[in-house]
Amino acid sequence: MRLLARLPLGVLYLLSDLAYPILYYIIRYRRRLVRENLRNSFPEKNEEEILSIEKKFYRNLCDVFIEAFKCLHISDREMLRRVEILNCELPERIASEGKNVFMLLGHLGCWEWYQEVSVRYKAPKKTCEIYKQIVSPYFASLMHEIRSRWNTTQIEMSQTVRTLLQWHAKGEPFLCGFIQDQRPDRKAKDSIMFLNQQTWYIPGAEEIARKANAELIYLDVEKPSRGHYRLTFREMIPNEEEANSRYPLSQNFWHKMEQTIRRQPELWLWSHNRWRSKIRQR
Repeated sequence: MRLLARLPLGVLYLLSDLAYPILYYIIRYRRRLVRENLRNSFPEKNEEEILSIEKKFYRNLCDVFIEAFKCLHISDREMLRRVEILNCELPERIASEGKNVFMLLGHLGCWEWYQEVSVRYKAPKKTCEIYKQIVSPYFASLMHEIRSRWNTTQIEMSQTVRTLLQWHAKGEPFLCGFIQDQRPDRKAKDSIMFLNQQTWYIPGAEEIARKANAELIYLDVEKPSRGHYRLTFREMIPNEEEANSRYPLSQNFWHKMEQTIRRQPELWLWSHNRWRSKIRQR
């Protein structure tokens, strides 16, 4: 993988094109799950449209793997050219008000590249991200190397609350990234209608933000062309319905992310079994 990472992205995308028919037609990686998720999420679409999104998703998934390990060998200049980041004034304004910043995002496109935001805003200076420990020691080490490229602090999920509250107590301003769309576990506290399905979620970022004097912002993701991303910091302002819920900012996040997904559905990670725990089973 380290040797392959030295190849130009144009060459790597050719390898991705070769991997796509193997993954989709031969291995058939989670195809039944992906199609079920797409059908349930877009009942208004016919089978031809579902199939089109499905194939685009698998092509994108191959690109995501390529782009992720390219982080082992990619220049700052190339990242600057390939990742456009808009509205950096938003986290800078929040930091100037003496608040911490929690950046919420989903599994859209190559989320490993989105750490690039940490070098584009002027403040806060300290940046961190939450990760879940990988069982394989080799791949855990590899992913840590990939994610450390931007010198952001890596915080294991079980240490999140303790670490962030310690930083807050020390008065160290920081921005922390939270990927919020994982399949919920037993800690799920609330649900929302998301992509035509009642969906459990964990409002952890919002709960920690209340204790750590942090403001939540949303990272909107677009992919204008292959190998190029446009990331936009957006304010999270709950509407009247969201404001009356237990977790207004979390509800606002899910509504914003659904808009992002509907704009380019192939970017989302449809192979994740997020709806395994149905509402009626809880």
